Amino acid sequence: MGNYKKLALITITCVMALTGLFLFAIPKVGFNYDFEAFFPKGDPETVFFNEHRDRFESDNDFIFVALQRDAGIFEKEFLLKAKAFTDNIAKDSLVLSVTSITNLEEYVKTPFSPKPIVRPFVNYENLEEVKKDSTRIFSHPELIPQYVSEDGTDLLIFIKHQPFMSKKNGDLIGATIRSELDKQGITEYKLAGRSIGMGYYINKMQYETLLFIGLSFILIIAFLAISFRSLWGILIPLSVVSLSMGWIVGFMGLVGQPINLVLTVLPSIIFVVAMSDVIHLVSKYIDELRLGREKNEAIRTAYKEVGFATLLTSLTTAIGFLTLLTVDMQPVKAFGIFVSIGVMLAFILAYTYLPALLVLVKKPRISDKPYTENVWYKFLHTLLRNVIRNKKPYFVGSIILVGISVWGTTLVESDYFLLEDLDPKTGLRKDYEYFDKELAGLRPFELSINAVDSERSILEPELLAEVAKVDEYLLNVYGLKRTLSIPSILKLAHRTENGGLAKYYTMPGPKDTEKYISRIQKFDKDNMLRLLVDSTETYTRISSTQGDIGLYAVTDKNEAFYDFVEKEVNTNLIDIKMTGTAHLLDINMRSLSGSLTTGLLIAIFIVSLIMGALYKSIKIVLLALVPNVLPLIMLAAILGFTGINLRVSTAIVFTISFGIAVDDTIHFMSKFKLELSKGKSVLYALKRTYLSTGRAIVLTTLILCSGFLLLMFSDFLGTYFIGILISLTLLFALIADLLVLPVLLILFFKQEKA
Repeated sequence: MGNYKKLALITITCVMALTGLFLFAIPKVGFNYDFEAFFPKGDPETVFFNEHRDRFESDNDFIFVALQRDAGIFEKEFLLKAKAFTDNIAKDSLVLSVTSITNLEEYVKTPFSPKPIVRPFVNYENLEEVKKDSTRIFSHPELIPQYVSEDGTDLLIFIKHQPFMSKKNGDLIGATIRSELDKQGITEYKLAGRSIGMGYYINKMQYETLLFIGLSFILIIAFLAISFRSLWGILIPLSVVSLSMGWIVGFMGLVGQPINLVLTVLPSIIFVVAMSDVIHLVSKYIDELRLGREKNEAIRTAYKEVGFATLLTSLTTAIGFLTLLTVDMQPVKAFGIFVSIGVMLAFILAYTYLPALLVLVKKPRISDKPYTENVWYKFLHTLLRNVIRNKKPYFVGSIILVGISVWGTTLVESDYFLLEDLDPKTGLRKDYEYFDKELAGLRPFELSINAVDSERSILEPELLAEVAKVDEYLLNVYGLKRTLSIPSILKLAHRTENGGLAKYYTMPGPKDTEKYISRIQKFDKDNMLRLLVDSTETYTRISSTQGDIGLYAVTDKNEAFYDFVEKEVNTNLIDIKMTGTAHLLDINMRSLSGSLTTGLLIAIFIVSLIMGALYKSIKIVLLALVPNVLPLIMLAAILGFTGINLRVSTAIVFTISFGIAVDDTIHFMSKFKLELSKGKSVLYALKRTYLSTGRAIVLTTLILCSGFLLLMFSDFLGTYFIGILISLTLLFALIADLLVLPVLLILFFKQEKA
C-alpha cells in the first residue's frame, strides 16, 4: 500500500512540475487572423500571386469609409465635414493616401488653353453651386459607384494604408477614423476593409476562446454532479480535464503557435475528449468497487480492461485530426496537429495523474450503492431486450435510412461566399453587405496581363488595344462596375483632351494612345503608372472589386471570360491570368472536398488496421465500421437536405466526427472481445458488454454533444455549424452503437465462439 502512495506522490509531483512549465508559457499564446494563411504554400497559383503583388501592390491594404446622408450628400455642411475628415485622416502616419470626391480633380483641355485646366469635382470655394457639381460627377462613369452611390446618398472614401499592417496598427487606424468622424459630427457611416475585419475577428476570437472555456467548465461540473452526485465525482475528473486544457495551450505557447480562427474551438474539443477518457476509466473503477473489489485492485482492473481501449480511442481520435494534414491550408493543418497533440496529452494525464489521484483519495460514497440497483443498469437492460426482440425491424430500418441518406448526399453543394462565416446579425456583416450590394463590392478582382514577347512593352498601342478589349468585356459583360487599368486612364486622358465631354470617355486610337502614354509618363506626378505597369513594362494589371456572388457564380463568369479571351483576344500578343486573394480562396474551396475525402478515407483505413490488429477478424472490423460510417452518411444527407454548403468548417466535421465517434465503438468491441475470450456465448458477451460499457458510452456522448453544442454561442457561422453538426453526428453514432451494432453482431456473428 505504501509503495502505491509513494509512486502516486512522485507522479503528481512530476505532473505539477510540467504544469508549471506550461502555465508559464500560456501568456505567450497570441491570436492570428490572416486569410492568406489559407493559401497553399508552394502552390504555383500562390507563387504567381506573390510575384504579382511584388510587381505592383497588395489588393487588400485599404479601408472603405461610406459617409451616409439620406437626403443626399450634395449639401454644403455635409461636404465641408467630409472634406475636413479626408484632409485630417490623410495626415495620419499609417495612411498612404486618401481618395474621394472631396479631393479628386479632373483635367480639361480646351482650344483656349495650351495646358489642361485643373478642375476639382467639388468646388469648395463656391458650394452654393454644388448641384452643378453633382450633375457633372454623375456624368463621369469612373466616379459612380466607386466614390458616390448611384442614389447619391453615400460618399465613399478610399483610404490606402501601410501594407501588411498588424492588428495593433489596424486598431489604431480604426480608432483614429472613428474619432475623426465623431469630431466632425458624422454619425451615419460604415467601415470595411482588411484591418477593420482583422480587429473584429481577433477580438471576437479572444472573447469566444475564454467564453468556451468558461462554459465548458460549467457544463462539465453540471454533468459530473448529475452523474456521480458527489464532490469527489466533480473534483477528480475536473482536475484532469483542466490540466489537459492547460497543457495543450501551454505547449502552443512554448512552440509559438497562435490561436487562429479554426483553433478557437480547441478548448471545447479538449475538454470533452479528456472528459471522455476520464468517464470511461472512473465509471469502470466505480463498477469494480461496487462488485466488492479493494480500491487498488479496482484501479488495476479498470486500467486493465478499459485502459487499453482508452489508448486506442485516443489514437483513433488523434488520427482523425491528423488526417486534416491532407488539406493544403496552414490553419487547418495547425488545427489538426495541435488538437491531436492535445488528445494525446489528455490521455497521458488520464494514465498518470488520474490513477495517482485515485490511489491517494478515499473511494467515493457512490460506490457503496449496489450494482444492480443502478438506474443505468435497468435502462440499458430494457433497451437491449427491446433490440434483441426487434432485431429484424431495426436492421430493415437501418437499410432504409442508409438509402435516404445516400440520396441526401447527392444534394450537397460546395458554394462559397467570403462573408458567409460572419453571423448575419453582427454589425460588421451588415456593414460589409452594405458595401457589397450598394457600392462597388468588396470581393477583390485582380487580373495579370503580360506581353508574350518579353522584348515588347505592354504599353505599345497594339498590345494596349488587346488589353482594352479585356477591360471593356469586364465592364460590359463580366459585371464589374469600374476598373483600375491602363485603358481606364487612357479614357480619362482622351476625355481631357476633348474638353471633358462625356462622349469622349472612350479608348483612343493608336496614335492618340501613344501620345497620351508619353504625356502620362512625363507628367505622372501621382505615379499612377507604377500601380499598373511593372518596372520592366512587360506586365500590367486590371484591378477592381465585385459583389460577393459566390463560388459557383464566379466560376461561371470566369469560364465565360476565358472563352471570350480565347475567341476575341490575340493571345499571341498578350497572356492573361487571374490572380488575387479571392481567386486563391476559390481554388482552395474547389479542392477542399477532395482533400478531406482523402483524409477521411485514410482515417478509416488506419482505424481499420488498428481494429484488425486488435480483433484479428475482418468480420468484426467490418461490423464495427458500420455504426461509424453510417453517421457520416447521415451528416452528408443533413447538409444536402438543409442546403448547408460544404466549406472549410462543415467539411472538417466529417474527419473530426469519425475520429471521435469511433471511440465508443472501440470501447464496446474491446469489452465484447474480452467477454468472448472468457468463453462466454455471443449473446451473453453482448449482454455483459452492453450493461458494463453502455453507461459510459451514453455519458461520454452526452458530454461530447453538449460540449460541442456550446459552439452555437459563436458569432462565426463556421464555428456554429461545427458545434451543431458534430453533436448530431455523435448522437447518430451513439444510436448506431446501441441499436445497430448489437443487431449486426447477433445477425452476422452468431456462430463465433470464444
